[in-house]
Amino acid sequence: MVPHEGRKKRWGDRYDGFLVRNLDPMSRLEPYFMPSKTDAWVLFEDKIDITKLEAFIKEKRKSELPTLTMYHVIFAAIVRAFCEVPELNRFVVNSKVYSRNEIRGSMVVMKGMRRDSERSMISPRFQLEDTLPDVVRRIEEETGQIDTTTSSVIDDPNKTKFDKAETALGMIPAWLLKVAMWFIKKTDKHGILPKSLHKVSPFHSSFFITNMGSIGMDSVYHHVYEFGTLSIFGAIGRKENYCELDERGEVKRGVRMKLQFVVDERACDGYLYALGFRRIRSLLLRPEQLMNPPEKIEFDVIDRK
Repeated sequence: MVPHEGRKKRWGDRYDGFLVRNLDPMSRLEPYFMPSKTDAWVLFEDKIDITKLEAFIKEKRKSELPTLTMYHVIFAAIVRAFCEVPELNRFVVNSKVYSRNEIRGSMVVMKGMRRDSERSMISPRFQLEDTLPDVVRRIEEETGQIDTTTSSVIDDPNKTKFDKAETALGMIPAWLLKVAMWFIKKTDKHGILPKSLHKVSPFHSSFFITNMGSIGMDSVYHHVYEFGTLSIFGAIGRKENYCELDERGEVKRGVRMKLQFVVDERACDGYLYALGFRRIRSLLLRPEQLMNPPEKIEFDVIDRK
């Protein structure tokens, strides 16, 4: 099941989302006061104890999920949050707020860990009812296409669709590339970007997650791209051991990880972002919840009463 499944399009809708028609006055005016994403960035971070999460991953690797990683669990937690707080899946284009009709998560995949290794990107699609095993399978279906035996995207005979589009654009002369990008941005603004480009574009995802911890770095605040419809960008930092006093004055030891997010505040209000990210935190603290389908699926209410 996907958001707005079966809904018929009306005047003002886009092929990748439906116009939100029941906005309060402030939410409707914000995209006009803040016409660009750089006007509307909100940055925040959270440190999460992953001691139990690491034990959960270790246990599941021994049984039904041998390839399970922290990345998979974070993706699954975000997908579940989108299922329960559907307003997170909104985006702003041309000063109008839309509700996305799919859930897509993007990530960078390195073709090896060498200085000359190049990058690819994947944007797997998820269903509202997906469990952790479903998320793992959908991500691995995408990453399995990437050949890591060669560090070059151009030389890879098994290019992904994103790699093919990226390579084709990269071969265009600079002066013509400027014209091409003007055309792409203009059509995207008006909701008529060629679907072949939209389908492979990581910039038109519900969320984008980068794992800085995998290269030994702490998390960063990564911008949400002006191009495209991305409203949430998150970064995972390296794991760190900690020792601190709890509220009872007792020593507490464990492992924690820092997550940093940049969001477009025009897409939905702070209360809804808080609901969504509190839910992500609770799921990472108790990841066993992700093994079962959601008890209830909420749908984004976008029409006037």
